[in-house]
Amino acid sequence: MATAYLTHQQKVLRLYKKSLRHLESWCIFRDKYRFYACMMRARFDDSKEEKDLMKASMMLKAGEEEFWTNQHPQPYIFPESPGGTSYERYECYKVPEWALDHWHPSEKAQYPDYFSKREQWKQLRMQSWDKEAKKNNFKKHNMQLQTSPMTSTCDVMENL
Repeated sequence: MATAYLTHQQKVLRLYKKSLRHLESWCIFRDKYRFYACMMRARFDDSKEEKDLMKASMMLKAGEEEFWTNQHPQPYIFPESPGGTSYERYECYKVPEWALDHWHPSEKAQYPDYFSKREQWKQLRMQSWDKEAKKNNFKKHNMQLQTSPMTSTCDVMENL
């Protein structure tokens, strides 16, 4: 999957945020962290007005290298973030939606409003799915008619 190109400003902002996050890992006490965070902000502000893009790019590269050498060996990771202790913790307990179709009628009777709306949504989904499938089949059929006998089916699938 292609990622978007980052501008120079976005790269600098991401470097600044990464640096502050790693600084939090280095400084246990909040007052010490604030002191060093203000010093870091001053360093970024000093180079904020640089007009020469080549020099700014070199400064960014030097900053990234400095970050790499000074990063924390075991940075703090938020629990719900990727790599955190609680990331996707409850994914295994999520029941798929189709499991509700297999409930006993007495269980469904306990939630009549929910299941009546659910049936309406299922009907709407089926109707819209039929329309979308017809539209896609029509488009696919037209694509196959427009291709010459020399084109392979792989070329047709790439155009979809």
